[in-house]
Amino acid sequence: MIEVYNSAYGTQQKRRVLSMDEVTIHTQKICQFTARPYIIFEHPDFPLGGLRAEFNGEKWCCDLD
Repeated sequence: MIEVYNSAYGTQQKRRVLSMDEVTIHTQKICQFTARPYIIFEHPDFPLGGLRAEFNGEKWCCDLD
């Protein structure tokens, strides 16, 4: 599960949850600064390019800000 949101809005209502089956993952690595895993993925509803999601210990989080 990937939770996509925009922290610039500051509301919980604008969050969207994507299933891992719905996305195409291009990269999966570990950040050298935070030591957290991250993925670069694409989804048809976000056509402008790859999105980055970071794993917070429970779920993948993608902030669009």
